[in-house]
Amino acid sequence: MKKIEEIKKKAMPVLKKFSVTRAGIFGSYARGEQNEKSDVDFLIEIEGGADLVELIRLKSNLQKAISKKVDLVEYGAIKKELKKDILNDEIRLI
Repeated sequence: MKKIEEIKKKAMPVLKKFSVTRAGIFGSYARGEQNEKSDVDFLIEIEGGADLVELIRLKSNLQKAISKKVDLVEYGAIKKELKKDILNDEIRLI
């Protein structure tokens, strides 16, 4: 299983390439509860915003870089009822 520091090292070049200004990991990886089937949940904010195509490209590039399935959530799109838990779990990358 991948450790957060290993994920960060591999993800940072991709995050920078896509002008990500804020990023974090939340969910099972952030809590240390991941298993072999766990995906990596990223919180992101992109300078100037991002369209769907750019988000798909970012997701694909992250999956290739870390060799794990990735889910992306934009900070501004966190559901109100989940926001507190997600931000409490978050391990900030940028």
